[in-house]
Amino acid sequence: MNLEELIQNLESHWNTGGFLDAVRRGEFDANSGHSFVALLRGIAISEHELIPKRLLSLLWYLPLFLEWQKERIAEANSSNTVSYEDFVTEVQNVLEEVLGVP
Repeated sequence: MNLEELIQNLESHWNTGGFLDAVRRGEFDANSGHSFVALLRGIAISEHELIPKRLLSLLWYLPLFLEWQKERIAEANSSNTVSYEDFVTEVQNVLEEVLGVP
């Protein structure tokens, strides 16, 4: 998948009706979470490749957004809390692999 397709795919997850929109409403589905992590794992950016600003904005905001939703997920369905917390940790780990750390 090229970067433009990746951006479109990520935007669809952020848009109304997308996976991250569901999370915003307190709805977390572990299977959808696994699919989302697989999408992130598929990102391949070479060491010297420039990252489009839009892609960077879609990725860097994820950990903050997901942290903010923990309480909402717990209120909506407390049985999903541990699964959601594992998902958040996995997203953070994958983003570290994809983008690197300082």
